[in-house]
Amino acid sequence: MVIIVSKEGQLANRILHASSFIVNAQEHRYRVLHLFFDDYYSFFSESLSGNKSPIRFLGKKSSWLVSSFQKLVTLGVKIFLKLGITKLPFFEIVRYEGYEQGLKPFDLNDEKFIKKARSKLVLVYGWLFGDHVNQKKQRQILLDTWLPNKIYHDKVEEYVTRYKKDHDLLIGIHIRGGDFKRFEGGKWFYTPEQYYEKMKELAMLERFRDKKIAFVICTNEKNISLSSAGNFTVYNEERHFIEDMYLLSRCDHIIGPPSTFSIWASFYGCTPLYMIGELETKITDEIFKTNSKIY
Repeated sequence: MVIIVSKEGQLANRILHASSFIVNAQEHRYRVLHLFFDDYYSFFSESLSGNKSPIRFLGKKSSWLVSSFQKLVTLGVKIFLKLGITKLPFFEIVRYEGYEQGLKPFDLNDEKFIKKARSKLVLVYGWLFGDHVNQKKQRQILLDTWLPNKIYHDKVEEYVTRYKKDHDLLIGIHIRGGDFKRFEGGKWFYTPEQYYEKMKELAMLERFRDKKIAFVICTNEKNISLSSAGNFTVYNEERHFIEDMYLLSRCDHIIGPPSTFSIWASFYGCTPLYMIGELETKITDEIFKTNSKIY
């Protein structure tokens, strides 16, 4: 059994992180226990409770007992690592940290790792574990596992129906604020006005000529005001972040900064994604890519 013993970021990070283990475990027939998904379990409880995937969770909601156990395990792992102890007869710690762009992931299809996962407790600590080989093959298990509860799913359908009316295309705009003002020195933090310039640039593409476009703003920022213009309409209203994520997945295209939030939406909906790297880079008809792998 593999036990995930580190808390890797927010919702999308944890979905992506867990998903690599899910597809690998499904392919190689071992179990996964996630110690750090209690914050978000309630948004997926309907699919997770009847879930046939190999993953299980420590707690279904945050509680004093769950929190205490999480802290105890995390402290214990850190102490073992500090002492240089990673192997004992009944368990092993596999540590692979790092968030740097371009860093090669730990390949979960490594034969030694799979053998350990089947025969003992493997405590995995760190972010960059991946299984690109089985993401496509085991895609359906991820779609089933991470299906949001009906209340959110129905709201997304309601938004899509309303926004799509009288429009040919829905284009999701992921405006990421919050921690992006500091992350990597703010290199991917853009103002609403800068996103708006990209929207206008996008609307002018040849491929969208004579198309009525609905731009759907999904953001964790408040008080953003972007007006409709020309051949496009802007929809911006306060929604739950689960609704935002899965609404992006239902759009025809997504644009946003390099973010696991929009990467997961793109993967889930097979929705072409354009990640804004350099603002100076002009949008062309070839810019969109469909994510066949989640990172």
